[in-house]
Amino acid sequence: MSRNSPDASKPTLSAAQILKVAVSLADREGLESVSMRRLGRELSVSPMGFYWHFKDKDSLLDAMTESVIAMGRFDDLPGAAWDERLRRVLLALVTQLRDHPWVGRLVIERLVPLPRFLAALEIMLDSARQAGLSPQDGATLIQLATQSAVALVEHAPDLKTKPPKQSSQYAAERDELAGPASEQYPNIRAAAGPLTGRQNVEDYYRLGIDMIVLGIGAVARQSNRAS
Repeated sequence: MSRNSPDASKPTLSAAQILKVAVSLADREGLESVSMRRLGRELSVSPMGFYWHFKDKDSLLDAMTESVIAMGRFDDLPGAAWDERLRRVLLALVTQLRDHPWVGRLVIERLVPLPRFLAALEIMLDSARQAGLSPQDGATLIQLATQSAVALVEHAPDLKTKPPKQSSQYAAERDELAGPASEQYPNIRAAAGPLTGRQNVEDYYRLGIDMIVLGIGAVARQSNRAS
């Protein structure tokens, strides 16, 4: 129902108030919990008034994504090297995804036609162009970079949905990998501690973003040599 519909109730809340509750609900219970009806219950108002601000649920999801991006530091560094610019945006994206993991699905599946989202995407694509990639390859790699950033957060060692392991569990897993049966796998045996122990979360994200940026750099160098 559009805001021009004669049946739509006049809004009693601003778009910002609705978005604040929608984002909070998604943070607590996941994106699947967000609906116009549920928001109406949360705000104790008729959901019909929401359509003055959002023409449908897709518009609401776009606005939720935009509001999270607006909270981040997606500012550019004009004149900086392409990899520094891209790394900065990826770090900002990962930071926001750590606080709002439900946004990951949206930034992968949607091209949000709103200013903050488009500005961040523009920096990423311009970084790819600056690296020497064609528009086609640049777009593909930036999409892959975004998916990789989302995967980093989804599988992070500090993810709140994962039950914490006891020290005895770490020790048992390490001893199993490093035991006599592992002699034919010397590299696994040598890495038994890191593979089974608690990871340093900040190192995890730093190395993950390094892998993404350096991987794009390697593809760009190969592409530039071939052209």
